[in-house]
Amino acid sequence: MIVGAVARILSDKEVILSVGSDDGVKQDMEFVIFSEGDHITDPETEEDLGAIETIKGRVTVYHVQQKMSRAKTRTYQVTVPSPYQLKSATLFGDIVAHTETRRSVLEVDEQDIAPIKDELVVKVGDRVRSI
Repeated sequence: MIVGAVARILSDKEVILSVGSDDGVKQDMEFVIFSEGDHITDPETEEDLGAIETIKGRVTVYHVQQKMSRAKTRTYQVTVPSPYQLKSATLFGDIVAHTETRRSVLEVDEQDIAPIKDELVVKVGDRVRSI
């Protein structure tokens, strides 16, 4: 597993990751972008189970340099059944945001999509790991 961070946001669909060929990154590798929340403790053993992860999106590397990589969002569109009265839904990895047009996880804002909170918007410093 390769772990790093979002080093820069280039556009609504592209990011620079803080890991590159020195870390084992190769073209077409996929990464999940996430943030960490509170740590959870097992109530019986009191063992630290780790931090809760909030998945913000997934990206695919298309250019690898020695210490960084350039990646694009994996955003695609699906048709929503008519009872929802929406034209489409855009999927961001495990996150579904109902919208009228194709959107990227990097450009989501609360004005456009009320259920998506600020904590789901990709930011510089968010953690990434290979999947």
